[in-house]
Amino acid sequence: MLPIDHAQLSRLDLNLLVAFDALMRERHVTRAAHRIGLGQPAMSHHLARLRELLGDELFTRAPTGVVPTPHALMLAEPVRTALACLQGVLTQRPFDPATQERHFKVSLSDGLESSLVPAFLSLAASEAPGVTLSLSPLQESLGLSLLDDGALDLLVGPPLEQAPHHKLRQFCAGGYRVVFDPDVVDVDLPLSLEDFLSIPHVRVSRRADSSDVVDDALARLRLKRRVAVQTAHSLSVPHLLRGSRLLAVLPRRAALASAQAFGLSISEPPLPLTADAIVMRWHASRDADPGHRWLRETMFRAATQSGEENSAPHVTARTPPRRRRSRQKVAMGLTGEPVPPSTARGATLKRKS
Repeated sequence: MLPIDHAQLSRLDLNLLVAFDALMRERHVTRAAHRIGLGQPAMSHHLARLRELLGDELFTRAPTGVVPTPHALMLAEPVRTALACLQGVLTQRPFDPATQERHFKVSLSDGLESSLVPAFLSLAASEAPGVTLSLSPLQESLGLSLLDDGALDLLVGPPLEQAPHHKLRQFCAGGYRVVFDPDVVDVDLPLSLEDFLSIPHVRVSRRADSSDVVDDALARLRLKRRVAVQTAHSLSVPHLLRGSRLLAVLPRRAALASAQAFGLSISEPPLPLTADAIVMRWHASRDADPGHRWLRETMFRAATQSGEENSAPHVTARTPPRRRRSRQKVAMGLTGEPVPPSTARGATLKRKS
């Protein structure tokens, strides 16, 4: 951390930074003045002082208001972060999870929603009955800006490019598993590449070209698979697999959760698949917030206490009665009766479509 030059900062009027941030957000002098409760002449005076202080025009006139200069754009995020941190310090209160109410907004993939959030809710029900969640789909292109705007408290997903005002913590490894219904799909495990290619697939992809990490890996081997069903929603995959001779490749945690809940079997994929780790991201202004710190720590504990392959008993995969194979088949994953959703009281959630 840089040493603080108290003499220089004492000459700075904090109101000027507030005015600068309002102008950056509104791009209009009158609207910016209204935003912070000033008249237009007072805002124009603040802008004149800012220009003198920083030695730059900062904003130029345009038909729709004002346009920031390159120097203003460079200053925008550091100023906003500094103001947010200062506001957090001035308004920060101790957080007692056992007695206080708090609402958090979290963005994550539907696979992580099904595999991570139930474990979080179980912990929150016993520790923080007043905590509620709003969950929204992961939007990688918008996620960081939503953190900056305060529209999100936490972004959970693969690593993304970040700015210095974003904090992150890696909390679970990536990886993929093949999932299938052992009552219909009769294979030896670990799954061979031959069986992997001979059985039709359910593909989960949001790419414009409809491909995914499996297609990328097969292309390097000059191979292709047959895709019988394609979807953008990983939560529908276990429903599509039940009773169908299909395979699906899911992120490891989603695969384990699906296998446990739907009586499916899993296998290591028969080819190497590139997988990103999963990280939490948040805005630096929330770093010292006791409630936000509880959210991050509880998410981390939920990730490390659930979803591991050795966290539940392994059982033999069921063999379809119409076919018999000479080799013994052992499931590399979780099978059994469906697990009902958590009925723990306390933490509740609202899911955005």
